[in-house]
Amino acid sequence: MIKTIEMLEYEYKDFGNIYNKISREEKAGNLIKLKRGLYATKQTINPMLIANYLFAPSYISFETALAYYGMIPERVYLIKSATYAKNKSKYYENKFGKFEYKDVQKEVYAYGIEFVEIEGERVQMASKEKALLDMLASVSPRNNAREVEELLFDDLRINEEEFSELDRNKLNDLSRLYKSTTIKNFRIYMGLKND
Repeated sequence: MIKTIEMLEYEYKDFGNIYNKISREEKAGNLIKLKRGLYATKQTINPMLIANYLFAPSYISFETALAYYGMIPERVYLIKSATYAKNKSKYYENKFGKFEYKDVQKEVYAYGIEFVEIEGERVQMASKEKALLDMLASVSPRNNAREVEELLFDDLRINEEEFSELDRNKLNDLSRLYKSTTIKNFRIYMGLKND
């Protein structure tokens, strides 16, 4: 379970010095510091359960979500999440893993986010379609449909079977929101109308 400093202050309100109690619980291994003011109460936690808490608002996306859905073959060790209007990437590292937060366009942020269940907990994650579009929008521009195809299947190594099962309506609706040369050319590659 994840606990904020405010939760711990309430939980330990009957102790003379709350912060000494928190420090003792850390030393005993009952609390694991994730970042200032945020703690885990278990020694083993799937890092994806932590990602939404470390930096908010955010949702898991990019390679992390693509790997979760089986769309790329690589195992991902850095948990990448999307946020907006922060104007810089944010990076955290703790006992449970490495976490990176990158901006997406504010206009696209709220769309295509789902709740997935991981170890009985709900986590905000991009849909398959949104994760792919976030990824495509984050790379250097691809200037035509052929370059987009190379990016998808040679560079990112997208699973062609999983790719063929993507929801074209979702891709069409979501991709219209992005201001990206690569996404524009992805729409052409997919035969989606650029109107």
